[in-house]
Amino acid sequence: MQLIVLEKKGVRVFAIQKEGTFTNLWVEERHRKKPLQGDIILGVVNKVVHGKNAAFISLGSGKPGLLNGEDTIVAQKKKTVGETPPAVSDVIEEGQAILVQVMHEGYDRKGPIVTELVQLPSETLVYMPYAGYSAVAKAISKREEFLTIAEEHCIGDEGIIFRSSAREVSKDQLVEDLTNQRKVWTSILENVKDVRPPATVVTANDTYDKVDNYFPIARMDKVITNSSGVAKELEQRWIDLKLIQVEANHRSLQQLDEKLDELSNPTVKIGKASIHIETTRALTAIDIDSGGADYGSIEETHKKVNEAAVMKIVEQLNLRNLGGTIMIDVLTMSESEKSKFLQYINEALSGDPRIIVGGYTHFGLVELRRKKQGLPLHKLLT
Repeated sequence: MQLIVLEKKGVRVFAIQKEGTFTNLWVEERHRKKPLQGDIILGVVNKVVHGKNAAFISLGSGKPGLLNGEDTIVAQKKKTVGETPPAVSDVIEEGQAILVQVMHEGYDRKGPIVTELVQLPSETLVYMPYAGYSAVAKAISKREEFLTIAEEHCIGDEGIIFRSSAREVSKDQLVEDLTNQRKVWTSILENVKDVRPPATVVTANDTYDKVDNYFPIARMDKVITNSSGVAKELEQRWIDLKLIQVEANHRSLQQLDEKLDELSNPTVKIGKASIHIETTRALTAIDIDSGGADYGSIEETHKKVNEAAVMKIVEQLNLRNLGGTIMIDVLTMSESEKSKFLQYINEALSGDPRIIVGGYTHFGLVELRRKKQGLPLHKLLT
């Protein structure tokens, strides 16, 4: 497994490459001009919108953030005890300072979405000081054991989400991680006392940390980059890293550049067939086109192309970081084949915890919902 870091046109692209195939991508803007997902900001309430049960928060740069009523600390406390949450106007007022975290970055004409319900991730868990509940990743089978740890060691309204990696460490390590994250949060609250709003209090983990959370950088077989700056940063933070190779024209860097061109193109070839991906503000539409593919009968051709398209769609959703509502216009199938195909889709997408398969619409489109995490790739590259 290799980490490839390509620096070009004001961005750094981080990619995991396994046996010549890119499986995951992250894009980092070199010069930040606005708050990004995960930033913790001491903002100022700009405007309370009574009809929408929401407020706009001045964040110091970029457009104001939208704070929905359900994302306030008071609302969360009421919800956990089964009581009706209060309106935003009952708990905050214009001009007051408020500590929020960016949930979703703004783009186009939309500002970011923010929350008072802060989350602090570590390698094994996500610490939530105001959640009032705990949860366990689906990949962990012994869920009750982990929920017991949370019940025994959480204080007050604290909550934990145990990540998949939590199953690989001891209970003592998990408790230590919880304690460390609690100390981080306490330190943040202390530092806020000396901050004049609006101001960023904590900058979200950089891309190295995001990559390291899922694919430990110290265990990489090799890191290949065209940037001496990247190499120096890696050497400073991971002194035991096996091999860092700086080579502007390395084949893997060229392959990544070619992959980015593919991901910037709405049409992706699958042999003679193809899929066309069109992203709008409301949803992402994906059209499957058989092109000149021929597997004998029309029925068999449609079946084979649809199945091949699904595997390509799985890859493209991940690498393009597409989220929200996704509609797939599949090739025509019989009713019996449609049922089998829906099962095939569920199996193919089962490895992506962000996806919910909704089934067929009245007009035969396949409907998906994928949780949004950060900006889609095309927004970052443009």
